[in-house]
Amino acid sequence: MLDASRLWRQFLSSSWLQAGAMGLLATLLAFGLWAAAPTTFTALDWTVYDFWLTHRAPIPVSPSLLIVTRDQASEEEFGSGPWDRAILARLLTSAHEAGALTIGMDHRLDHASPAQLGGAASDALLLEAMNSAGPIVVAQSLDSTLASDSMIVGHLLVTTDSDHIARAVPVTATGDSPSVPAFGIALYEAFQQQTSQTKPSLSEESRGSLLVNYVGNGTVNAFPAVPISAVWRAIEHHENDRLTEWFKGRVVVFLPNPVTGGSWLLPTGQTVTGSVAHLHVLNMLLTDNRLCRLGAASRSLMTLLEAWLVAWLLLQFRATISLLFSGTAIAVYGACILLSLVTAHLVLPLALPLTAALLVLVGTTIWSHLTSHQRLMLLEQDMIRLQQEAAAVRETLVLRETRAETLQEDLAVARAAVAQSTGQQEELSRSADVLRSQLTDAQTQEEEARRKLEGLEQQLHSLRAAASAPTAMGDVELDRLKEECRRLNIITQDAGLLRLYRDLKKGAKSQLTVLLLGEPGTGKELFARAVHRLSPRASKTFIAVNMAAISPELFESELFGHTKGSFTGATADRRGYFELANHGTIFLDEIGDLRVDHQSKLLRVLQERSFYRVGATSPTTVDVRIVAATNRDLQRGVSEGWFREDLYFRLTGLVFRLPPLRERTGDVPILADIFVTEIATQMGKPVPNLSNEALRALVEHEWKGNVREFRHCLEQAIALSDGPLLTKESLRLGSASPPSAGRAKPSDILPDPASDAAVLNCLRQYGFDMQATASALGWDRSTVTQRLKGLCFQALVESNGDQAKAALAIAGDPSHLRTVELKLMDYHSHLLSVIEPYATADEALLECKRRFKNLPDRHFRSVEALVRQHVAHKPAQVKRGEAS
Repeated sequence: MLDASRLWRQFLSSSWLQAGAMGLLATLLAFGLWAAAPTTFTALDWTVYDFWLTHRAPIPVSPSLLIVTRDQASEEEFGSGPWDRAILARLLTSAHEAGALTIGMDHRLDHASPAQLGGAASDALLLEAMNSAGPIVVAQSLDSTLASDSMIVGHLLVTTDSDHIARAVPVTATGDSPSVPAFGIALYEAFQQQTSQTKPSLSEESRGSLLVNYVGNGTVNAFPAVPISAVWRAIEHHENDRLTEWFKGRVVVFLPNPVTGGSWLLPTGQTVTGSVAHLHVLNMLLTDNRLCRLGAASRSLMTLLEAWLVAWLLLQFRATISLLFSGTAIAVYGACILLSLVTAHLVLPLALPLTAALLVLVGTTIWSHLTSHQRLMLLEQDMIRLQQEAAAVRETLVLRETRAETLQEDLAVARAAVAQSTGQQEELSRSADVLRSQLTDAQTQEEEARRKLEGLEQQLHSLRAAASAPTAMGDVELDRLKEECRRLNIITQDAGLLRLYRDLKKGAKSQLTVLLLGEPGTGKELFARAVHRLSPRASKTFIAVNMAAISPELFESELFGHTKGSFTGATADRRGYFELANHGTIFLDEIGDLRVDHQSKLLRVLQERSFYRVGATSPTTVDVRIVAATNRDLQRGVSEGWFREDLYFRLTGLVFRLPPLRERTGDVPILADIFVTEIATQMGKPVPNLSNEALRALVEHEWKGNVREFRHCLEQAIALSDGPLLTKESLRLGSASPPSAGRAKPSDILPDPASDAAVLNCLRQYGFDMQATASALGWDRSTVTQRLKGLCFQALVESNGDQAKAALAIAGDPSHLRTVELKLMDYHSHLLSVIEPYATADEALLECKRRFKNLPDRHFRSVEALVRQHVAHKPAQVKRGEAS
């Protein structure tokens, strides 16, 4: 019993059964939506059919089909209205005598001929012709005034869908009399009887509608047609051979009536009469290009299967892969619709399966979200438990690691002490004499150094005095320079920057290379363009090149050009930037980011004013003015080796340092006024005003990005502000924290990749795993430990002994905080244990120098600060202990 219950639960929880229930529900919902909006579903269901019908290759026209149509010439001869039925009788008789197998005629026989059109005599001639040429298929209503035993009646009804487009014809039509087959089907069955073909009757095979496979655009012009006037002339002139050529062995359909009555819209966009639609049915049956469509039950089953498959894929797989597989299933079904239509002429349903699949997709997604909450809570509980266990193991590992490092350090110190104790006494005596002589030499060198220092200070004082006394300019000259700068898009009223512009204006007339130095956003390109416009080359080309943005592989091709065929992809000769700037000015921005091997190639151009295109054998000589710019310290680059000294001296013909925005705060108000107007106009907003508090905040802010950051701040404020006034809060500047007094200066940090900042970033990247960090840096583990220990001591000094604050400063990411706290506490405890036995700070520092000999010197200052702080508090603690 228990096994049966368990099997029943497994059966109910199986994914295929759940998918079946979801598919059935989605199918029922899809049918409900179809009933609510039948027009929309019908248009969607026939989308693929209509697209295929209008874009496929046209089906062939049966050679056994011939259409005889009314034309202008016949209307001129017999009249533009209804004709005498004697004319129709003669046409039928001639077609039969010429060998037509089956004859059809779109002519109503539900009324007698009037007297002016021959009356009863004409009707009698037509009946006699039909009896002799029969059987004749006639398209007319179910009630016929004229009747003949050789006449087969066919209807011209067309089935239209809810979107008012005719895509099918009913196989039979039923009235008061027995059912009447479709005109085209009746012609096809009569033709089968004449050719002795034994195929089942379509009127008996199907009681529904027959999809039409239209030829071409669906009009009568798609069929071979002979005008009635040509047939009549052949009859009149007894051209029997010509008549035989037209009619023998064919299905001949006469369309003698004028085009009147109802019409239907085809999927191709054309409008036709019912007889034309039935002619397409006839051609479709004759050429065996019949279209098939599933019945209602089959369409429902197809919808259910597609919905079940999508539901099963969503339940069987998880996350994104389930959506991917479900989308693939829907796409495969869409491909099957098109494939079945192209290969088997079978029209599969589209709207209902697609709607059901989408309903399953949406419903399953919502259900997964609703039921996943409980599973998510259980997973979170397991995750929290595992995190707690991992944290406990990690803390134990960190403590053991740091204690092992401390013991290893103490062991090394003990070994060194044992090794040195043997000859310590002899060394002391010899060292005393050496130290005395060194002290005398050091005192002499100190006196000499002091004299040199005093001389250097006097020279520095003179240089500062000379630099701090610039040439004074009057108000008139300042105003003139302001206007000149404004014409060059340089907005400033700072006297220092105007003096720089005055010097730049003088130097622009020469041919010297100009080097512009300054932080990003200080306007180096503006001044480079000013050099060009103020030079004799102003009418020539100005080329700006960002050296940092050029790919290293394309450096020579971009700057010097290449010849056709010099490398793969060089399909034509190309001039480089230097050649394009011939007789003009070239601006080399970010020159400090140039690679060393490229610096030598650029140096040759600066020296000789000639170069070789890539792939060329003869040099190209150019006459260009060089203006370079960088935000890096090129002098430091020369000393550190990443910038060539000879290139540096070639670039420093005229050197101008552009001051940052924080050094010319007087320009902030005028720049703010201009930028606010420009930005508001570009955004289509009214120009707001700056409050005094906001303007003061702009002046006092430290713009590290200079004018570029300043403009971006105003753009953001104007975009997010709706009022007519920009306040300090609108600027979103935040509170800038001043640098800490105890923080290390930039000069204290090494300028190489092994700087403290680089080491700390690497530690954070590897989660303060000492071994992994050492492997990444290519060091041994003890070196990384000493670096981290020094950083921890420095952070303790900067945080005034607050271990939590110091640990957070080192960790950076809160996820590493606990590991750093354990290491910092252990390092600090070890330091206190080392200095505890000593009463004075000097004695403790001597011991620290011996114990922490591998600690970098720049960090030993932090150790000294911690030791002196601890020793200073130690007497007070001792006294309080004695008093207690």
